[in-house]
Order: sequence, then structure tokens, then C-alpha cells
Amino acid sequence: MSISPVLADYLSQQHVHYEVLEHPLTNNSMASAREANIPADKLAKAVIVKRGDSYAMCVIPASNQLILEWLTYGRQHSYEIAEEYELFNLFPSCENGAIPGLGEAFHMDVIIDNSLMDKKDIYIEGGNHTHLVHINHYDFDRLMMNAWPAPISCYKGSECSGGQYLWAPPEGG
Repeated sequence: MSISPVLADYLSQQHVHYEVLEHPLTNNSMASAREANIPADKLAKAVIVKRGDSYAMCVIPASNQLILEWLTYGRQHSYEIAEEYELFNLFPSCENGAIPGLGEAFHMDVIIDNSLMDKKDIYIEGGNHTHLVHINHYDFDRLMMNAWPAPISCYKGSECSGGQYLWAPPEGG
């Protein structure tokens, strides 16, 4: 298996030039970045959240952790992280834990950590544990055009999870 067929079709439909990087088998995004020899802050990791019966994809750097309190504050809705068993039906062409960070390919709303918007190159999981997809900044920005950017994560291990949220959503949004 190279990359998820759903992901490959979506990238083709969007006329995105991409590169597939193969790496040894890994079990998380930090290990994938390490094995592929790329900076973890350039690997866009998907974290699926839910509010009631609806799901959304949060896209954050692999080096970061999602801060649910910040997401709740910014979106004015309460969210929880989706359970692993819920993801099988949402991402049938992907291996568990290897969801590509392009929610629109899977018909999901996307909330992207704004720190990813200034990266020259972005990598995403390919839908399995042995491939990453490299996308240039221009194409990634275009693919994220409908995403909601916000500061929703912080570096793993830092003491930001209880800190004050210093951002307010725009009027009416």
C-alpha cells in the first residue's frame, strides 16, 4: 500500500503535486517524523474531535498537543477527542492512527493550528504507518482555504495546558 486511495484521489482532483516519502514502520507521528528525517513541527497531525454526533479534524504539528480548552474557547463549543473505534467508519481507507491531516478529503470540517500556516513545506500521514506525503506551502494553503485557523495546540511537554487563552475569535465567527 502506498497512500490512502481517498487521499490520492483528493490530491489529484485538487491538482496538487506531491511527493511520497517511505519510512520504516512507526506507531505515532513523532516517530514518523524522526524516521523520515523531517522536523516534527512540519508534520501536520490529525486529531479528531466531536461535538455531539458531529466530527471535526484538528490539524496540529506532530510536535504539539491539542489543548481542548483553547479549542472550546475559540469555537464557543464543547469538544471531546473521538474514540479510536469511532474512526474506522470515518477513515475506511486508512490504518488506525495514520489519518492524513486533510479533513476535506474525508468531508470533515477542519480547524488548523495557525502555527502550520507559515511553514514552507508540510508533511502529512499517507493513511498508513510507512508513508508520508510532502506538499508545498502554496498547495497546502490552498487545501486549507476553508479551514478555521486558530491557536489550538502547544509544544508537548510545555506548561501551556492550563494557561490563559490570549486570542479571541473574529466578530461573528
